[in-house]
Amino acid sequence: MPTSDEWLGSALAYRSTVYEYCQLALRPSLDRAAAERMGEILQRAEAEPLLNLLIDEADRLVARLQPCLCEQHLYQQQQRLRGAIDALWVNELLATAGSR
Repeated sequence: MPTSDEWLGSALAYRSTVYEYCQLALRPSLDRAAAERMGEILQRAEAEPLLNLLIDEADRLVARLQPCLCEQHLYQQQQRLRGAIDALWVNELLATAGSR
């Protein structure tokens, strides 16, 4: 079991990634490159539990910083993000299939 110093060191290693994620999440809209980058961060978080935890906390912070967001806007942003993540996943799948 990691010590608190080890855990803190691991968490600090993700600082720039979580900061970048927050910057992207606070944008009113994402261009293709930004959406792909957010997808990369989220995909990495799926494989790294501590990063996933930090991203979850960042999402809570972003939600508090933008209390005026209506449900419709949030839904639209989620749909755009889902599309970007799906596109990234398909591109990786095609690249993997093409290399066989």
